[in-house]
Amino acid sequence: MTTTTHQLDNGISLTVYHPAPCDTPQPAVVLCHGFCGIQGLLLPAFAQAFAQAGYLSVTFDYHGFGASEGERGRLVPALQIDDIVSVLQWVSARPEVDESRIGLWGTSLGGAHVFGAARLYPQVKCIISQLAFADGEAIVTGAMTDEEKRGFVESLDKMAQKKAATGKEMFVSITRVLNDEESRAFFDSHKADWPAMDIKIPFLTVRETLLYKPQENARQVTCPTLIVVAGEDTVNPPAQGEALFQAVGAANKRLYREEGARHYDVYRGTHFEAVIAQQLVWFADNL
Repeated sequence: MTTTTHQLDNGISLTVYHPAPCDTPQPAVVLCHGFCGIQGLLLPAFAQAFAQAGYLSVTFDYHGFGASEGERGRLVPALQIDDIVSVLQWVSARPEVDESRIGLWGTSLGGAHVFGAARLYPQVKCIISQLAFADGEAIVTGAMTDEEKRGFVESLDKMAQKKAATGKEMFVSITRVLNDEESRAFFDSHKADWPAMDIKIPFLTVRETLLYKPQENARQVTCPTLIVVAGEDTVNPPAQGEALFQAVGAANKRLYREEGARHYDVYRGTHFEAVIAQQLVWFADNL
């Protein structure tokens, strides 16, 4: 297996994991990383497994993150979905790719984005979404009382109004926004080895997440869809993935629950082996 790197005309940086050479066009999988992630961390093991199974596999950085161009740290779900569509279009134009057999894989926030991308690019043949959420409002304010929620939302709205009027906004560390214990530990343990992750992001990213409803896109998706949840996930609780599964409009859909796994456990070890086995079967049957 070999890899090549590419920079798209719009500034998106991507990596192609090439399967063994074949005389006929090959199926492809586009992999979408999660909240403020970068393509070199967590995704390679999945991309390598898919490439070894015969799929041309592509990872990329959203605009503003990793090696891609763009304003650092600006995270807007709709714009990241547009980035996925750009990558899908690039992949479909590759002469070695069978454009009728392109799958979409996403994890965490990327697992939410895949539904919006599939809605905009209906040529996607099948989807795998892992560790995602259905309702951003529930993720952001689920632990708050009604009074706390009202005050928090009002504060965010005032910040958005100030930005619109003055162009000024507050930038904070990633762990100030993604502040659950699992995510703080993950980012703190990796930012030294992956300095591209150690950036400031707009605090209004919280408002973007709160307003984001992936389940609305999922209702419009009709291609075969596998939803993967981790049984002990405290970042995006399994109930969120189950709600996303219920929302998916496809007749051919499946929910897989990896018991005993937390959010970041599925990227390595025995949980990774169990999850990737399920995903390879799904692509073999549907892609």
